[in-house]
Amino acid sequence: MKVIDFHLHIAPLGRFTPCAQGYFRDNNPDFCERFAGDITPEAVIEILRAQGVDRGVMLAEYAPDCSSVITNEYTAEFCRQHEELIPVGALCCYNDTPYVEQARYCVEELGMRGFKLLPSYQFFFPNDPAFFPFYEYVQSRGLFVMYHTGTSIFRNTRIKYADPLLLDDVANEFPGLTMIMEHGGRPFWYDRAAWLISRHENMHIGIAGMPVRRLPEYFPRLEQYGNRFVFGSDWPGMADVKGQIKRVLALPVSEETKEMILHKNAERILARAR
Repeated sequence: MKVIDFHLHIAPLGRFTPCAQGYFRDNNPDFCERFAGDITPEAVIEILRAQGVDRGVMLAEYAPDCSSVITNEYTAEFCRQHEELIPVGALCCYNDTPYVEQARYCVEELGMRGFKLLPSYQFFFPNDPAFFPFYEYVQSRGLFVMYHTGTSIFRNTRIKYADPLLLDDVANEFPGLTMIMEHGGRPFWYDRAAWLISRHENMHIGIAGMPVRRLPEYFPRLEQYGNRFVFGSDWPGMADVKGQIKRVLALPVSEETKEMILHKNAERILARAR
């Protein structure tokens, strides 16, 4: 079965904070050994293929206090001329450039296919009206916004900013904006994420960094809302991507739902761009 991994953090080890590097050493020592100095698109594509992944979404981020700085320019260049890799941009909150201008630059000059926001890493509420012009632009282009929701193991994160319920305001103001709640509000806000996808047709849940076997427990209506769940690994934090895929295939849901989770929902979201 085709697989699109919608959640990859790709950069040499040295671009990550000491805390993140320690986590990778404990959970993916092969990544640390192979990519301590540099990393290439060809090497990443080789790893993805070995893990059973056809295409992967590479995420930029600006979170120097918590995880890493992986610039939009680096991400776009890394993915350039490699159709297996899909570049997704980020906003820099310590840059004076207005968010909507950053977004235009990312999309119109760098070719970004969507955005990932890290409220708890960058210390902002995602329903702050200061972001509304950004959301308006992304909605107008048919693109998507991913949000880190729920807890994080990295030091200095502020979890109050990662409550999925904050996104209810955004979904109401921008009903045409495709939104993905990464990690589903883990672990104490799963119920809020589940309610949000039942309320808003434009909201999805990214399953990266979640115990896949327990998805039916956390989301009892998984089959009913199968068109709202998107597969991701959180590699290199999760080394065994192939194992995560197998766990999706073992879920007690229909084959159609498994296909939607592993690739069809991602394809639909990516195809909305205009």
